[in-house]
Amino acid sequence: MKIDGNQEFVEEEAQDETEAQASNGTTISSTESTITTGKLGYLSPEEDGLRLQTPWRITGYIGGAVAIGYKRAFPDYDFVALVRNEKSIPAVEAEGITVIRGSHSDLDLISEQASKADIVLNAADADDLALTKAILAGLKRTTIGKTPILIHTSGTGVVADEPTGNFNVNCKVYNDNEVEDIRSIPPTAFHRNVDLEIFEADTAGYVSAYIIAPSTVYGTGDGPVNRLSLQVPTLIRGALKHKQAVYVGDGTNEWNNVHIADLVDLYILVTQLAISELAPAAKVDSFHKFFWGSVGTHIWGDVARQIGVVLKQKGLAETDEAKSIPYSDEYLAVAINSRTIADRSRKIGWTPSRPPLDDTIPETVDLVVASS
Repeated sequence: MKIDGNQEFVEEEAQDETEAQASNGTTISSTESTITTGKLGYLSPEEDGLRLQTPWRITGYIGGAVAIGYKRAFPDYDFVALVRNEKSIPAVEAEGITVIRGSHSDLDLISEQASKADIVLNAADADDLALTKAILAGLKRTTIGKTPILIHTSGTGVVADEPTGNFNVNCKVYNDNEVEDIRSIPPTAFHRNVDLEIFEADTAGYVSAYIIAPSTVYGTGDGPVNRLSLQVPTLIRGALKHKQAVYVGDGTNEWNNVHIADLVDLYILVTQLAISELAPAAKVDSFHKFFWGSVGTHIWGDVARQIGVVLKQKGLAETDEAKSIPYSDEYLAVAINSRTIADRSRKIGWTPSRPPLDDTIPETVDLVVASS
């Protein structure tokens, strides 16, 4: 069960993967664990240039949006994508991306591709340790003649508490600019075993690794396949199922949030930072390379009530009131607290500017209804 806005429920979306490589000396690869962008195409090791392997997950909500963002930020790049679901291939190819069939469970293939990349961006599954180890194994035997870069997608669920639906006064607020905050996250937390594996690899020095941890991601994505996030659509589907807006517990649990377009901006900034910090003299402590994707703050009960108003206006519910329901696993992502401050992200020049979550609910309702 996934809990962050950067992850999709497995049953809701196929775990397609993507990889792109750059032919101008740069390779960006992606799977639904990592996506690849760049003027893509394989470069021989002696060629001068950057090879970016980006998010495997080009058919995913975040991975797809990041791929499109990279294409805009790096217009000279060509893309090759590893895609599992044959039905998704036309949509990916329509973006000018060459498709290779494969899955993020093809660990040997992923490891091989990572060994040829300057940068790997993993946006597939924040809890897939086997996938992460395969990427790191490939990066460790790099053929590019310099230290490769890994940009990994985690999530603010790493600091979540128990799923009660109630506000927890003891739920710590974690600041990404306070290194001890990041170090102190328990090893038993969601995503943490994967994050620790990445920190260890970065400390070992064979890869320069950066972690971006989005909070609740909202808004309509512009990726080639999936345009919907996880958490807000989960509440909307629950409301349609119950014919009334719903929340868990007393609905006072608190999360941060980020618009998908602002999040894409953060990925681009962190990627640019990673490239600039490759010089030996610029060696950065591993825990300084962790960035929250957090902007606004919301209470899940308030979001449910806003959904209720929209559903009533659209004739999809008989009342605009929201009601409490017992916790079940399908509502895990909207029943816990997660509180973060993205000071380090802003320190590198991130200036989020998109509409707040409230303003996007009517459009998200329309998309969920259309996809139901």
